[in-house]
Amino acid sequence: MSVPGRTVVVAALLSAVAAIVINRYLFPYLSINNDEALYRLQAQTLAGGHLFPPAPRSAASYAPWLAAVVDGHYVLKYTPVVAGLYALSLVLTGGTAVGLGLLAAAAVGVTYHAGIELLDDRRVAAVAAWLLALSPLIILHSALLLSYLPVLVLYECVLVGLLRGLRTRRGAPLAAAGLAMGLAAAVRPYDTVLMLGPCVLWAVSRGARGRRRWLLRWLGAGLAVPIAALLGYNSMATGNPFRLPFALLEPDDKLGFGDRRLFPGDPPHRFGLAEGLTSIGDHLWFLGLWAFGGVFLAALSVAAVIRRRLSAAALALGAGAVLLILGYIVFWGAWNAAELWGGIRYIGPFYLMPILIPLVLFGARGLVDLTVARPRIGGLTAAACFGLSVVVIVFAVGDNMSFTRRDRNLANMVAVQPGRVLVMVSADPAFLMHPTSVVANPPGMDTRILYAVSRGRADFTVLADHPDRSAYLLRLAEGYNRTLASSSAARLERLRVVDGPSVGVVVRASVPPGARSARLEMTADGRRVSYPVDPSHSVTGKITVSPDGVTMAGLGSAPTVIAAPTAQVSAATDHSVILALFYTPSAGGGERFFDRQDLPVRVDGGAGVSVVAPDGQVGAVGSGLAPAIRLSVG
Repeated sequence: MSVPGRTVVVAALLSAVAAIVINRYLFPYLSINNDEALYRLQAQTLAGGHLFPPAPRSAASYAPWLAAVVDGHYVLKYTPVVAGLYALSLVLTGGTAVGLGLLAAAAVGVTYHAGIELLDDRRVAAVAAWLLALSPLIILHSALLLSYLPVLVLYECVLVGLLRGLRTRRGAPLAAAGLAMGLAAAVRPYDTVLMLGPCVLWAVSRGARGRRRWLLRWLGAGLAVPIAALLGYNSMATGNPFRLPFALLEPDDKLGFGDRRLFPGDPPHRFGLAEGLTSIGDHLWFLGLWAFGGVFLAALSVAAVIRRRLSAAALALGAGAVLLILGYIVFWGAWNAAELWGGIRYIGPFYLMPILIPLVLFGARGLVDLTVARPRIGGLTAAACFGLSVVVIVFAVGDNMSFTRRDRNLANMVAVQPGRVLVMVSADPAFLMHPTSVVANPPGMDTRILYAVSRGRADFTVLADHPDRSAYLLRLAEGYNRTLASSSAARLERLRVVDGPSVGVVVRASVPPGARSARLEMTADGRRVSYPVDPSHSVTGKITVSPDGVTMAGLGSAPTVIAAPTAQVSAATDHSVILALFYTPSAGGGERFFDRQDLPVRVDGGAGVSVVAPDGQVGAVGSGLAPAIRLSVG
């Protein structure tokens, strides 16, 4: 093994160890990207020998994040390629940490081989491998159960196989490149076309006609298996071989401009050219920090291009990176991650991770050239790159440790409850695994702590299905753990079913400080009324639920009717009560939503009613504004 190769082995080993350590100690409850919990569930399902997680009775009450219910099972949002890698780690090692470590090592090693093929210089290729290994974006994502790093590795496998096959005139590397390309396309088809399209076009256009047929034949041989598998999976998941499960739940989650939604019930988000440009600008800004050396590395890459130090194949790779950047202007997911959610501030600009491939390869060429020509300036540049990346990773670790500390407190609050536990989560949107991966179930849902989403009358069925479990209600603050500035307050209350000819429930609500007005909105049987409340202190009222309807007393002012019932109340009607608190800040601006709580109600044949109501708090954690509405049997 050459000296550069030995240094790459060291980098790969260090990356593997870092991935395992970070996964265990920084992300024991996964990250703020809730897709991680989805991939974990999919991996657990595959490791158990099933393609889809089974859906029990009241399937919507246990729905995982962004899952659709189809024929007695859940169809998850993503194809099972990446989850299959994590499932293999589960089967062989009993966990995913070792698999993550091997993946991190593979990323470093394949970058080295891609550098050899593209740059024809082992020393520069080794530098590129180290640049990738030391990039904060790679360090953090090597510990996450997401698709971005696996896809980066697949892209580099395509490059190595394609270039090596052309150089050696052997078909096997080309078939391997086709296989990797098919797997990558099954995970992220749009990105794959943009990022690898120019490289494939370059390879096809550089030879005679017979040579082109030979190249396409071998690439097609590798592509055939993953593409056939993808079509088969699509048929089972969506009923259409050409329809991916990505938009099965919400058709408006797609490319292009217009109104976009992530899930049914999500208010439409107007996404246009201005939003697209803003989001890609944010991603590029953060990439300038989360790549090793950031802006310094970008400058070195540009210098390598200007000085014509790169091959035609390398330039084709660079063209793919430019296409990917332009292509993401029309993808609203990047805007969501940058602006609506803001997660790229804490786990990096993950949508642009493939850009690291040309960035570290071109940057390594520029850095080595600079160091050879001017050793002192090259050394100072490398030191500046290292210093910038250390600062970024220190802040990233600190921020994510804060999120983890919040989730640990939440998990411990639930875990100390005795016996077998059923936790009804008051969540909006109505999915588990969101806004935290703590509230998640394994595929078999046979753990001591079982989570379900509180969904009105359906809660009676969930409670009846688990009579051996103590029931609790988990209330999470609005925007829980969305950002470091968001509230992390959570409250756990006992639940019980109360029956009678009529049931009284006490309502207490507190308005956030600095409000100049507030109102409490109540919806029941299709009728929606609004009660003005005094924002200067907590208010108390009493709901009385009977077969004849729902009344509220004790709030003082008469209510304003916002909506009257539009359909006749029948036995199929969900009689549950929805309470929502709104306020208007004194500092100005329009009215804001603050809190919501549902009161599940069932009318028992006209003879009485049943209510699922909180019966005392058993725990509270976190800081910031807590859920403002509190119910108790009165």
